[in-house]
Amino acid sequence: MNTTHPSAVPQSAPALPVPPVAGPAPQPQALPAGPPPVLQARRLRHTYGRSASATPALNGIDLDIQVAESLAVMGPSGCGKTTLLHVLAGIIAPTDGTVHHGGQPLQDLSDAARTRLRRSAFGFVFQDGQLLPELTALENVILPRMLAGSSRRTATADARGWLDRLGLAGLHDRRPGQLSGGQAQRVAIARALAGRPTVVFADEPTGALDQATGHAVLEVLTEASREAGASLVMVTHDPAVAAVCERTIAMRDGRIEQQFRRRTAAEGQVR
Repeated sequence: MNTTHPSAVPQSAPALPVPPVAGPAPQPQALPAGPPPVLQARRLRHTYGRSASATPALNGIDLDIQVAESLAVMGPSGCGKTTLLHVLAGIIAPTDGTVHHGGQPLQDLSDAARTRLRRSAFGFVFQDGQLLPELTALENVILPRMLAGSSRRTATADARGWLDRLGLAGLHDRRPGQLSGGQAQRVAIARALAGRPTVVFADEPTGALDQATGHAVLEVLTEASREAGASLVMVTHDPAVAAVCERTIAMRDGRIEQQFRRRTAAEGQVR
């Protein structure tokens, strides 16, 4: 017979409150992606010549150029800066690597398609302007637009607008030989921007000008490109010229040796 007293029977412990089941952990919200680069280069290599006489000009370049960004490419003579400009613009094909414009690989385009791209999406400003001496300032700006398919009426309206905007009102009918060096470079800038390009390539654009005129032309080139929403890629050996751009890359022996950004009004500090 069990004689255990009822009070000695162990009692069950009171139930503890069950915590609520936790839901999935909140995921960090992704930051909005910025616009894709207008130009993107990866593993660019370029060699002139073959075998023992081959000369390497580019040696593994990676570079992104953003929409409406101004970029200076600096370096000593022979470092590959002009070759880089020509490869980015589709003027020459790299020995190895890729260049994308707006997501389109340039190496997939035919020669004719690359020519159309240069006429419609790219603008060019060279050291000596490369204006046709037998044409007027207005005709020099009109001609590339008509070759790209614009009507003469549209090309003329665009050309007049850009020439006036760049301080050349009243000089439309002058030939290059009747213009000063600074005026002729403004015609070249108008020609580069009249087609509403996504990128303007400038190769030593002030190299043939005196210091004061060159500074004025640089201001016109950078401001007009920015207002047009075009990226600017400018090759120079002059630090004072590079200083007008938002970003500078310094090249040596076909490589990017260093790069830095300058302060902009929006950023407020050097990065």
